[in-house]
Amino acid sequence: MQQQLLTEVYGLLFLLLIVGSLIRWFRRRSKRTGPKAVWTHTWRVTRWYLFRLGMTLVVGWVIAATLTNNPVVLVWIWVALWVGLYWLWKLWDRWRGKSVPYTANEPRATVMVPVPQAFEAIPRRPLWKRVVRKTVTLAAGAIVFIVVMGAVMTLCLGYYERQAKAERNKVQKGMTVDEVLPLVHGACGIRMHAVLPDNVSDEEGVHYVSLLEHGDGTVGWSSGPDYQSRQLTEEEAVMLMKQKMLDRYDWRWRYTFLNDTPQHFSFTVTFGHDGRVKDVTDVWGWD
Repeated sequence: MQQQLLTEVYGLLFLLLIVGSLIRWFRRRSKRTGPKAVWTHTWRVTRWYLFRLGMTLVVGWVIAATLTNNPVVLVWIWVALWVGLYWLWKLWDRWRGKSVPYTANEPRATVMVPVPQAFEAIPRRPLWKRVVRKTVTLAAGAIVFIVVMGAVMTLCLGYYERQAKAERNKVQKGMTVDEVLPLVHGACGIRMHAVLPDNVSDEEGVHYVSLLEHGDGTVGWSSGPDYQSRQLTEEEAVMLMKQKMLDRYDWRWRYTFLNDTPQHFSFTVTFGHDGRVKDVTDVWGWD
């Protein structure tokens, strides 16, 4: 069962960013135009942005789907393409001098121009100062964005690691197969193999088993020599596993926990030839 905490947090952050930007834009524009004109223009802008979001979403997904079949990598590529295509479209509109389309007979928002008062002319900043200021502002915003994303990633990885450790701590030395297999949950899969001597080969995979836990309580079983996948109950999987482990070899069960980041977590349970747990490793992360 994959955990999607990071995706949900990132989605919430992007939603808050979009809502904050819209509120800021509405407040700045309402100071220059009347409320009715603001709402009319806001609805027009919203329709145009929704159209652009939808088009870039579909195009980005099609491109990402043609590049990879890995679901995690697919999501990351799709999000990057979606954001990139959206802003490229927006920059293209600005370069062409266009923004939100208007109809020929559609009135523009009326701007209330106050009566000019006598005041001293304020000199405009030089172009190079404006460019430097804008560059510094954008760079600072990018740095803050990267720091926030990195902090969220670190916190989520800590959460995923604690979840894996909680499952690992359930397993104690001396437990049997009957006790361990129904105990640990949340792993995307379990790879089991016998610790064979150097002079014993297992080319057909007789001493290898792959288990996959399903949400309905069943277990997907795959082992050599045919590697044919079967759906079993936990009780049936325990019985077959005990039969496999009658070979009097030590067996290692590797639990792997996937999540929505490139970092995954695993730990290994080693059973002795008597069928009881004799060692449990610490949780480690890997890419």
